[in-house]
Amino acid sequence: NDTQARQALTEEQEQAFLQFLQSSPVYRRYYDEILILLKTGLRISEFCGLTVDDIDFADGMINIDHQLLWETNKGLYIDTPKSKSSIRKVPMSEEARKAFERVIAWRGEPEPYTVDGYSGFLFVSESGKPYLADHYRKSPRMCCVTRSAHGLQAKT
Repeated sequence: NDTQARQALTEEQEQAFLQFLQSSPVYRRYYDEILILLKTGLRISEFCGLTVDDIDFADGMINIDHQLLWETNKGLYIDTPKSKSSIRKVPMSEEARKAFERVIAWRGEPEPYTVDGYSGFLFVSESGKPYLADHYRKSPRMCCVTRSAHGLQAKT
């Protein structure tokens, strides 16, 4: 098994990281996305696949029954989560609820984009195309943002 163990942020590190994002003119735009990831524990492909219909504000729950993936030979596609137990309802904290509300208000009505019958993706580019996991993993700006979580100086 070549999987690397990941170390979770302490509550203090998480708060410091979120404060850094919120106060940074460069990285502020990532605040809601990272807050949602931290507060929900979603896998990045589950997060990228979220649609407006997956967010139940009335019950304070996030429906996780699919993920957004990309492969060279398939392009963008929707798949079920990793395992049967990964299909679940995730409770929203009040912080996550407010972040989702801001995301929905900010994104407005992007151009319709459908993947395997799913549309209304929450995290989209200006063209309305949903972001993929690699947007968050490989983006130079996101690399700088995540470095700051480990106490390194972020560069703009």
